[in-house]
Amino acid sequence: MVLSAPPRVADAASERGALAVLDDVTELVRRLLDEVDPDTVAGDQASLVLEKLVKLERMVSSGRLAFGRRAADCMNWRQEGHRSESDWYAQKTKTSLGEAISALDTAKGLVDLPDTQGAFRQGLLSVAQVREIVAAATVDPSAEAGLLEAAAHLTLKGLQRQSRAVCAAAVDQTERAAAQRKGRFLRHWLDPEGLVNLHARVVPDAGASVLAAIRARAAFVIDEAAQARVDPEPRESYEADALVALVIGDLRTATFQGNVDQGRPRSAMVTFHVSLEALHRGSLEPGELCEVPGVGPVPLASVEHVMGDAWARLVIERGVDVATVCTFGRTVPAALETALEARDRVCVVPDCEVSLGLEIDHWKVPFSECGPTALWNLARLCRFHHKLKTYDGWQLRGGPGRWEWVGPGGGP
Repeated sequence: MVLSAPPRVADAASERGALAVLDDVTELVRRLLDEVDPDTVAGDQASLVLEKLVKLERMVSSGRLAFGRRAADCMNWRQEGHRSESDWYAQKTKTSLGEAISALDTAKGLVDLPDTQGAFRQGLLSVAQVREIVAAATVDPSAEAGLLEAAAHLTLKGLQRQSRAVCAAAVDQTERAAAQRKGRFLRHWLDPEGLVNLHARVVPDAGASVLAAIRARAAFVIDEAAQARVDPEPRESYEADALVALVIGDLRTATFQGNVDQGRPRSAMVTFHVSLEALHRGSLEPGELCEVPGVGPVPLASVEHVMGDAWARLVIERGVDVATVCTFGRTVPAALETALEARDRVCVVPDCEVSLGLEIDHWKVPFSECGPTALWNLARLCRFHHKLKTYDGWQLRGGPGRWEWVGPGGGP
């Protein structure tokens, strides 16, 4: 069957059909991007171009999902020799299998949500927003209108929270917990740079415990790095090191000065396959082997690091208890900090959704002016906004539920 364009599109394209129209549009966009150098465009104009390209991208994404679902339903993937519709879609879009599964699930869920489909086609929603709306509206169709309204003014994280709340309310909690447990996994693969990538899904309480332990260990190392006056690295780099230290119990490299925990770890064997010549020489030559089965090649230094231990220690530790995360010597009682964390789950600056590494600020009466360490005078800010408030003249006003972020010179 020949794919035909709607009448108005067909008229504009001399009735050549939708595929020909798409070819014309593709060529037009390609020429635009080829002929216009972004560095020659004024900043405000570049921002407007970005907005239009985002809208165009969303509209194209709606078509990609719709036609991808249709082709998958027609079993095109079998005709082209693929093992599954997800594998076919991943090959067509050059995405991962996980992304393909998610895309097709979203496309199928959209069939029963015409209002969401319409907003998506108009470029009003991103793929990520649509995914959240579909996930929630599938279990509770009455929530679609509210989620569409929320998508218009909430950040993606805000929409995710609302979507998950809808899902949680619509499903029996016992069934939900069982489904979450059944869906847990740990996967790993090597990327093109030879680094090991981990992808894990665990139940919420286990995930919270793991993240708390990682953040506590990373905070300890970050503090010691500052004391040692070494060049700081991104927080995620320290958290990656913290994860490794927690799992293998390698207390020798846990921090710059001393150990976080002196608990005795259990033992678990790690097998290295190494060429004897390389070990004697201390370096690898082409064709020589140094790898961990199931993981892949590792540096020879990794073997030298564990020489003499015979065991790589595996340990599940109790997370280091960080009673306060106050700066400049301020002490916040544990009970008060708990209340503050419950109230300010993310940075209080409007539209900032940062939830990691938040710092406590005496926002109303500064600490330097003997401001009290009381709940009404405290707020949690991300490091970036805390710096702006402390050093660059920005002000926090209002209070819980009505925060305002005022720039320098914004008045008393």
